[in-house]
Amino acid sequence: MKHSIGALFAFITGASLLTACGPGTTSLPPVTGNSCGGPPVQLEVLFPRPNARRAPGNLGNVYVSTNGQLPNNNQYNFFLKQSNGSSTGTSPFFGISKSEIPMPHATPSYPNPVYYASSIPNNYLIGPSQAVSLYWNVFGTGCTPRFLVSSFQTR
Repeated sequence: MKHSIGALFAFITGASLLTACGPGTTSLPPVTGNSCGGPPVQLEVLFPRPNARRAPGNLGNVYVSTNGQLPNNNQYNFFLKQSNGSSTGTSPFFGISKSEIPMPHATPSYPNPVYYASSIPNNYLIGPSQAVSLYWNVFGTGCTPRFLVSSFQTR
């Protein structure tokens, strides 16, 4: 009987640990080269809000602010990965005005932010009840996106 209770306790503990790593946990992108590093200027994701629990699945863009300009003709983008294993790259960042950011959105933590968006491909769908991770990427360099910028969950 003691062994049965011990085995049951071990099973419940193990299941609890696996559950803690469940929704919201994604594996890293495949390693293909040197790390892409992080953004060259302070970057904050504004929409969907970081750690949002009910973000819309039909996103067209990810909206960010930076504390300084990104270089002209930058090739920076996100590597987007869903908890179901599906992934894609977004478009390079392009400048926008604050009024283009959907509500409700996060507020930048610094004065005089510069606003950008990065488009999700039209033919790519983010499913319902997905944990989504956004990794910093430099398109076309062969680097490995390892720097987690933000994450959210769809409803």
